[in-house]
Amino acid sequence: MSENEYDLDIFIKNSFEESIEYLNKIGIKIEWPKLRVFESTEVFRGFGVGEYDGQANEVHIIKSELVKKINERVNDQNKIFIGNLFTIAHNDILWPVYKNDNDMEKIIIKAYIDSIVTHEIGHAVLRSIGSNNEWKASVFEFLVYFYKNELYKYPEVYEIMERNMKICEKFIQDKYPSPYSLGSCFANDFIYVYENVLNKDKKSPNLNIKDAIEKLKYFSKDDEIDATKMINTLTKILILLYK
Repeated sequence: MSENEYDLDIFIKNSFEESIEYLNKIGIKIEWPKLRVFESTEVFRGFGVGEYDGQANEVHIIKSELVKKINERVNDQNKIFIGNLFTIAHNDILWPVYKNDNDMEKIIIKAYIDSIVTHEIGHAVLRSIGSNNEWKASVFEFLVYFYKNELYKYPEVYEIMERNMKICEKFIQDKYPSPYSLGSCFANDFIYVYENVLNKDKKSPNLNIKDAIEKLKYFSKDDEIDATKMINTLTKILILLYK
């Protein structure tokens, strides 16, 4: 994908507005950050695809880095297709994506931008409750992405999540695990318990997302690995009991 092939500004703006609209809908109301999009790292001397500037209360997205990451996912030959879903790699786990039309590249662009923008908005939300770090923002990112897209309705999503549990075992054992991976793993397993084990209906979510996000403030830096390990182990036990 070239930078001129799709209007990324529209994708970013729509994702930003949709995420805030969803968060308002579930009862999360803060002084929302402003969005600033930069063409490249030459214009904005930052690292990575996005960042949250707490002083200015701004979400920054760098388009040149975004294009690189999107191309990696578009060209990845290891996508898994299951029913109405397929996976892209994100935060080192399998990210479930809904196949809503035949334009695979467009779907991947939207899914990836959604996750990046949501992560940075997550920093603003977590800052408002006085508890902001990358692990929590990654938990927030997966929770909001999953429920905003109503992925709990698709039985095949839980097969993807079971695969993630096995992937996550390695991160838990690593000496210096990535907080992005750990946070995504925690959210993956947490959702699995609430929506696949405890939710027999699956037409509506079992988890109160707003409460779950607010409870993140009770986790300290020292809790992150232990909490992820605990939920991963618990989920595997529940799978054995309920299958």
